[in-house]
Amino acid sequence: MPIDQAEQKRRSALIKQHYLVENNHDMDGVMATFAPDGQMDYNRQSFTDLETIRLAHGLIGFGMEGGAIDNVVNHIDAEHFTDDEIVIEGRMTGKHVGEFQGMPATGRDIEMPFVGFYQFDKNDKLVSERIVMNLGALV
Repeated sequence: MPIDQAEQKRRSALIKQHYLVENNHDMDGVMATFAPDGQMDYNRQSFTDLETIRLAHGLIGFGMEGGAIDNVVNHIDAEHFTDDEIVIEGRMTGKHVGEFQGMPATGRDIEMPFVGFYQFDKNDKLVSERIVMNLGALV
């Protein structure tokens, strides 16, 4: 069943709030956007509880000293809607300062395109965040 404009606006506002707290490196704010049973998949790696979701965000560079990307920011380039999800075309930018996914720091400014699939529950919490990101800028 196709969603209506009110549901599109709700999802758009929720994803913008999620990105705002990520970009402000507010880890408690990021975690507050997730449902207690939320799950995150990043390039097919699953993080199935809030503790590992927090750790994954921190290792990237959101709200934690020693993250792989300094001054990390997510940018929304386009929004799309399915019956169940909001789909984001975006870019992650920052400086590659630490090892990430086996790739040593390059010290370069980077831009990595991604597609994110987000599903929210009726309580406005993320139950599913799936990211497919091109890591080519790290090599």
